[in-house]
Amino acid sequence: MARRKIITVFIALIAIGASGAYSYLPDYLTKKMARQLSKIYDKNIVSKEIEVSDDLALNHQLFELYRGDSLEGYSIISRGLGCKVGGCDKPDKETESFEQFFYFTAFDKNKNITKVRVLEYVSDHGYQIANKGWLKQFEKSTPFEVGKNIDAISGATISVNSITKGINQQVQIVANRF
Repeated sequence: MARRKIITVFIALIAIGASGAYSYLPDYLTKKMARQLSKIYDKNIVSKEIEVSDDLALNHQLFELYRGDSLEGYSIISRGLGCKVGGCDKPDKETESFEQFFYFTAFDKNKNITKVRVLEYVSDHGYQIANKGWLKQFEKSTPFEVGKNIDAISGATISVNSITKGINQQVQIVANRF
């Protein structure tokens, strides 16, 4: 019995150590992204997760996209902040008062945005950012700025600003990382 406990603890320690190299984002998001990528490209696209530092992994998960042995592009899943029921204020250091949402951006091999999709949005406020027509604005020139080349959405101010800032970060990550 004691041996079984030692083995269990040993396996748990290995699992915890191995997880440090990967994202802190929920695993099921990768499956949602894969379904979206098969619609964008085709079913032969395979995503390969790229190891990143812990500070980057808190809010982003990076992938290279392959068709066979050929690099087709890149993808990033990121975390954004939206409002909770009952209203919201401008996000600050205390982000517990905000609900998180997840989105991904697909880039071609030339590092141009090909598609942005919201993978999960659970808040009652700001869900309009998941509209495909609105997200299409990000498939143009960068950097993005709400009110200039990105339309504001009444009732979704926090979410619009969060995703816009996040996509600008994603563009920089892809430009500097790959």
